[in-house]
Amino acid sequence: MALPHFRVTKRLTYSDIFSKLELPTLIQNHMIPFMNGNHFLDLMAADIWGQQWPLRYYTRPAGHHKGPIFTKNGWCQFVEAKRLRVGDEFIFSGHQVIAADGELEIQYKIEVKRASAITFQGQPVVLDVEYLAA
Repeated sequence: MALPHFRVTKRLTYSDIFSKLELPTLIQNHMIPFMNGNHFLDLMAADIWGQQWPLRYYTRPAGHHKGPIFTKNGWCQFVEAKRLRVGDEFIFSGHQVIAADGELEIQYKIEVKRASAITFQGQPVVLDVEYLAA
């Protein structure tokens, strides 16, 4: 049985592609309960095929950059494998499920969309990057 869930989206920037992914701050409300007082959370996120990608969610406790990020650990491998580009739409979601042992756990999903060369009624069709040629 699915319980509360979240979904955040972002257009990828140059620094998101080549350094770390800066996440929308509203994601913090969803992630903090799972961080156990730490400033990071190592998690696995599934792509559309079910492949699991390791990501490190990190909140920067000091300095002028206070927004949450995915650090290079895992994120850069995802970027390279999926051939992400500036302007792609990043979608990160999570939902709570009841595990086999009866405990609540959260399952994360990661997707990236891009406008394709295919059009419908004069507008580009947006597809998951998995379906687009390099």
